[in-house]
Amino acid sequence: MGRFFSLRQICALILVLINLGLGAQAESAITAREAYAKLMQLGQVALAKDAPEKAIVYFSKARRIAPRDPRAQLSLAEAFARGGQVRRGEAFLRYLLRQPDQAQNEVYYLAALAKLQSRYPFVASASFAALPSTNIRNTSSQTVFDTLLGRFEIDDGGDETSGIGVDVGVKGLYRQSLADGFSLEFGTSLHRIWYGEPELRYWRGRLTADLIWLKAAQDLRVGLHADRIYYTDVEGDSSDRIASGIHGHWSRALPQDTRLSLNGLAEYRDYLDKGSLSGPYASLGLGWSKRFNNSALFFLGGSIERSKPSLDYHRYWGTTMRAGYDTNITDTLRGGVNLSATLRHYDSDFSAVDYARQDEVYRIGVSLSDKRIKIMGGTPKLSCGYRIQNSNIALYEATSTDCRIGWSYQF
Repeated sequence: MGRFFSLRQICALILVLINLGLGAQAESAITAREAYAKLMQLGQVALAKDAPEKAIVYFSKARRIAPRDPRAQLSLAEAFARGGQVRRGEAFLRYLLRQPDQAQNEVYYLAALAKLQSRYPFVASASFAALPSTNIRNTSSQTVFDTLLGRFEIDDGGDETSGIGVDVGVKGLYRQSLADGFSLEFGTSLHRIWYGEPELRYWRGRLTADLIWLKAAQDLRVGLHADRIYYTDVEGDSSDRIASGIHGHWSRALPQDTRLSLNGLAEYRDYLDKGSLSGPYASLGLGWSKRFNNSALFFLGGSIERSKPSLDYHRYWGTTMRAGYDTNITDTLRGGVNLSATLRHYDSDFSAVDYARQDEVYRIGVSLSDKRIKIMGGTPKLSCGYRIQNSNIALYEATSTDCRIGWSYQF
């Protein structure tokens, strides 16, 4: 009966298959180590042949095999820079510096950052974002305003206009590395914000000069800035303004994957056509965050602000509380939710009434991004928020849902 296997042959075949399986598992364990070395070699060859895009693929795969090996990380940052994505390479190194499980490699990351800044002192980038909103004019939700002089109808009150704006920007940086982790940075940026309604279109330019001190445990940025906002299509008085002042940011890592941050700003705002709004402005914010399982992030913060324009009933004290949570929903999808509440109390009685203005602003927002989608190395991110502004002055009551579709780096 040649068409059938004997029992002895079947048993022998089973033993052979088992041995082959065990051998394949042993070979697979060896292959993982060899694969890392092979991928690193292929990446270096690709760089030598001036093919950084191929090198990025090889080094990314090598990093997945050995996520804590600085050789793959530094090679990947180098490939980003060689491929014309210097900012992406630097953002990757800063990301690694913030990871507690990578603390032992701090000296390598700081040296690599200094090297990139010395090799590429000038860096230029472009940005684009869509800005859909249900109330682009921030129109009051009330239709009338009761005053000591009588009742007045509010122009367009209760008639919100929806639309989509765009924000197109370019940015240039010059960096001078003074030491590993210590640098001087000069920046300039220009943005064009465009809506279908001509009176909402404007340009915004910004100049900055900063000293930056960067470490794994903490970072500090202190600098000067000047802003210019110019409305191009407004007839009559516009909200054109020039603002100049100082700013700062400090953060420090704390035990148990927590981090503390402090932000400050002080500037003088000069409204060219509305002098009564001109005056000093300052804010101070404190934040705390905690990371869970190296992916989920909870943050909590608060700030106070003081605006003191020349017209007394526009002067106010304000305070804001914020909280949020971001996490990986799937291996590639990341989402978040955030909440904020702002209270503003004004100094003097508002015009035509016998009481001071008080505002309450509440916002709930969500965000979503999928790192499988890449645009110029960045991941598109959708952020939307529903905002309610209550006020005892009917002119300033408003509701809106505002979104922003931009992109950010994810690693």
